[in-house]
Amino acid sequence: MAAGLLLPAGSAPAQMNIFDKPAWEKDLRRIMWRHRSCAALKSYIWEVGDAEKIITRDYGLFGTPPSPTDFVPLYDVSAFIFASYMAERTGGKLDDAQISALTMRDGYNAPLSRSCNISTSVGSCFGNMGGHKSRTGTDGEFYYGPGHIQQLAMQLELGTYRDGDMRDEYGGQLRAPSIHFIFNSLRLFDGLHMRPENLSKFLRAVVGGKLKISALLGTHAVCLDPQKCPDTPVLYAPAPRTRDYSLGHWVEKNADTGEVEAYSMTGKNGIYVWISADKKHYGYVIPLDDGINRSAAGIGCGRAMYKAVLRGTQKAAPAK
Repeated sequence: MAAGLLLPAGSAPAQMNIFDKPAWEKDLRRIMWRHRSCAALKSYIWEVGDAEKIITRDYGLFGTPPSPTDFVPLYDVSAFIFASYMAERTGGKLDDAQISALTMRDGYNAPLSRSCNISTSVGSCFGNMGGHKSRTGTDGEFYYGPGHIQQLAMQLELGTYRDGDMRDEYGGQLRAPSIHFIFNSLRLFDGLHMRPENLSKFLRAVVGGKLKISALLGTHAVCLDPQKCPDTPVLYAPAPRTRDYSLGHWVEKNADTGEVEAYSMTGKNGIYVWISADKKHYGYVIPLDDGINRSAAGIGCGRAMYKAVLRGTQKAAPAK
């Protein structure tokens, strides 16, 4: 396989000609401009594509949104990039301990408030989190937080790694230029920054099956819904609890049928990244990071986004 799987920065991605866009693209645009959750995000960039090309990319109607070449914080989407790195590093064969860490169930329950902003290495960040299993956590209990991934990195002997080392590590495993990855914080759960254009290339590689995480989407998922899975031990899980949690990503299900619709990643600034359940399309919405927690609006907008694509593609699909 070619070394530049995610493409060097100078290679422009294919983008669908305006006259060749699918019919559902117009409906998607209307939703992205008018849906109240999207409007609540204020200033944002959004995109939908498939394995070969960008189908549509545009911006919110207010403010100054990020450009495709601006480095933006990925927040919790960082956990999915780490899971993708792990899938490549292990040849797609994760062991039980790695699965437990990537599904937030190994007892390292460092709270989201534990900052690593002054940490200069993966190990010093782990130390800031406490560097040991929580007294309130035991193996098998779900706790959504950064400690699980950080301790897994320590087990992989990444403790001495700094920003440049981790960039090279990701680039080498994901076969991409290391400049694609910038660690604003070495808290691997949510400290990564990327350019939207490079996130786009990464997502095209996932839906195209060029990265091993593609085959692992939705696997080993933990049911967090107290109505459907009351026996699942959950210490902390963010709302909404109707989603399952898989390897660094959420599993979105249809509320009526229970059918999986998409795999998603989110963040407190309102970032929402999704891959359709059939792995044919991806999308993202990335708001300007202004310090305001817009995670609920991001989830609402992101869900409206992928549902519009699902409706459009299912309507356009030939009858069997």
